[in-house]
Amino acid sequence: MTQLLEVRDLAYCYDRDQVIFEHVSFAVNPGEVLTLLGPNGAGKSTLLNCLDALIEPTCGDVLIDGEPIGQMSPRALASKVAYVPQTISVTYGYSVREYLVMGAAPRLGMFSAPSKEDYEKVDAVIDQLDLAHLSDRAVNRLSGGERQRVAIARAIVQSPKIILFDEPTSALDYGNQIRVMRTIKSLAEQNYAVVMTTHNPDQPILLGGKVGMLDRDGSMVVGEAETALTSDKLSNLYQTDLHLVYVDKADRIACVSSRL
Repeated sequence: MTQLLEVRDLAYCYDRDQVIFEHVSFAVNPGEVLTLLGPNGAGKSTLLNCLDALIEPTCGDVLIDGEPIGQMSPRALASKVAYVPQTISVTYGYSVREYLVMGAAPRLGMFSAPSKEDYEKVDAVIDQLDLAHLSDRAVNRLSGGERQRVAIARAIVQSPKIILFDEPTSALDYGNQIRVMRTIKSLAEQNYAVVMTTHNPDQPILLGGKVGMLDRDGSMVVGEAETALTSDKLSNLYQTDLHLVYVDKADRIACVSSRL
């Protein structure tokens, strides 16, 4: 059976003596979430960039619908994969609606303008993510939380099968972090395949699905978040004393540290 996204024995090295990661293998299918979890500097963003052909791995394969991404044209790849960075930087004062319709670019010819259907898609996504009050605002005047929601909306307008998120909550306050997590979970429920990087163990707990724990030695263990995450594994991953405890008030497991 062909997997939507399949990674086979992937490795990336800066040189012979600096291995970022190696022997990384996993698969993600429609409706699934894979959270790449690990400390800062472990190589999570580098791995994510390999999945969108932004950088070339040292060895191994990344396949989408059975086709190596190195053999896909940029337009063909963009029709399958959307990438949401940590932050978006917009210097020109595009309105949110103008910025979102740019997500339709992979479907357009070189000299084509967005169609009525493209704008209808934009308006539907604006309603879906409750962005109507921002649609005429300039993107470069939005707050961090607003920009991140707009970046997610543009990825949806792109109509991909897979959405990649690089540390999507790193610059957000706690309330906006939770809102973004809810949006990401809803995307999986809409049958998108989602791959997300984070250094926060609570996020794969909240999202469920799969987790890939990427250590500083370049190894990654992949499993179901519900069973793969343990106090011992997280303590080893972050080199500090961590515990998974049930929080009655929240009705879920949470990751907590010992006293300082």
